Amino acid sequence: MDDMSSDSIHRHDAVDLSGLAAAAGSSDSPAGPAPAGSGTTRTWVIEGTEENFNSLLQKSVQHPVLVEFTTPKAHGAQQMSQVLSRVTDEAAGKWLLVHVDIDAQPQLAKSLGVQAVPMLVAVIGGQLAPLAQGTIDEQQFRQITDQVTQAATAGGMVGRAEPVTVQASSEEAVGPDPRTVEAEKLMDAKRFDEAVAAYDALLAKEPNDPVLIAGRNGAALLGRLDDKDPAALLTAAQQNPHDVEAQLAAADVELMGGRTADAFNRIIQVVRTNHDEEREAARTRLLELFAMVGQSDPEVAAARRSLAAALF
Repeated sequence: MDDMSSDSIHRHDAVDLSGLAAAAGSSDSPAGPAPAGSGTTRTWVIEGTEENFNSLLQKSVQHPVLVEFTTPKAHGAQQMSQVLSRVTDEAAGKWLLVHVDIDAQPQLAKSLGVQAVPMLVAVIGGQLAPLAQGTIDEQQFRQITDQVTQAATAGGMVGRAEPVTVQASSEEAVGPDPRTVEAEKLMDAKRFDEAVAAYDALLAKEPNDPVLIAGRNGAALLGRLDDKDPAALLTAAQQNPHDVEAQLAAADVELMGGRTADAFNRIIQVVRTNHDEEREAARTRLLELFAMVGQSDPEVAAARRSLAAALF
């Protein structure tokens, strides 16, 4: 395998991510590391092997999966891997990064036709698209992941990657968060009501866990929009501006289409113009969407200020 030069493929000339949105058809998680002293930490980077690769790619129906094919022999590859891992963990669930060492997994690289490394690939909704070949720096990676997450959101993908647990002493990944395995299977099968119930059962034991809250809200949103025509829901909201349910449904569509601010503003307008039960229903829905997008997102911060003004 050859290390590619600086004029290798990168995001400006390698791939048009707008097509990924059609193929697919949040957000920072505040989960972060495990508490100090627990002996473990959480990461969104996992080693890809022949045994787990297909199961990892199946997660791309819920959230983007990025695959880094690399080798320690390639110049600059180890530094690049460190950058990709750090930025991935900072994103805390917007995507899952699968690291594949082609020296350790030669058959996997061969079966996928990997010819040169480092190579970065995105998987959204089971569709693979090359993102970069050759080493990239942090700025390029952030630009790439911004486009990936926008494309995923535009395609209606609102799930968040679950962290894997790493033993602090050995840095050995021991697998995905086991709490949500059943809920994820139900979501894969489009059994969204059952997925919500599964998350509710988990939340009864850990009511303040942000990963579980976001997962539950995402399952509920997908259930609300399952088998619905997004264009028809937007039209209904336009034709019935005082129908609270129509406005909330349209906000769901806007969020899934990447129009986060529009979704927030629509619900805030419902809060401003209604009272009692309808106002509370709108406020509750908005808080659910905040949890999905991520509390640290600037648009969430701005919408919180607008919500406070609308309430008081």
